[in-house]
Amino acid sequence: MTTNKINPTNKNFIYSVAAVASVGVLLFLFSPSSSTGPTVGSPAPDFSLTDLGGRTANLSELQGKVVLLDFWATWCVSCEKEVPELKAIYSDFKDRGFSLVAIACDEGGPEVVARFAAENKLPYPVVFSDDETMKNYKIFGLPTKFLIDSDGNVFRKYLANTTKEEITADIKTLLARKTS
Repeated sequence: MTTNKINPTNKNFIYSVAAVASVGVLLFLFSPSSSTGPTVGSPAPDFSLTDLGGRTANLSELQGKVVLLDFWATWCVSCEKEVPELKAIYSDFKDRGFSLVAIACDEGGPEVVARFAAENKLPYPVVFSDDETMKNYKIFGLPTKFLIDSDGNVFRKYLANTTKEEITADIKTLLARKTS
């Protein structure tokens, strides 16, 4: 008679544990309690983060402007590919009541981020994220962006592969509302 003992070297046991773990992760990620971050129309969580010059930057200081928050990292290939488009967006709208804030989620330290910002000639503010901001915005993957309206509310969330045209159209919509 063959018995199925719990044996960590048994292939069926390993597959069962992997399946249970996968289901657990999926339930956590897609459960109602695991939100995707601030919801559209809700106030964007304020933050107090340090910029490349060691100064403190707060989202609340940008009240009255349309703001694009870009959560990114130097090691993120998709993030790096977006830099020319983000620079163009910033250039097109910076004088019209728009601000872009790059929130670095790097663990490599300020030197790595500063070098990346200098090499890529980032014209917009770069700040360093902290655990609280990552938690408040529920950042699970990079790049992730939030477009904030001039009243400080979330207008839209963007994940990787969002086009420049999509973001630009949304910024134009918010700027038009602001001037009406």
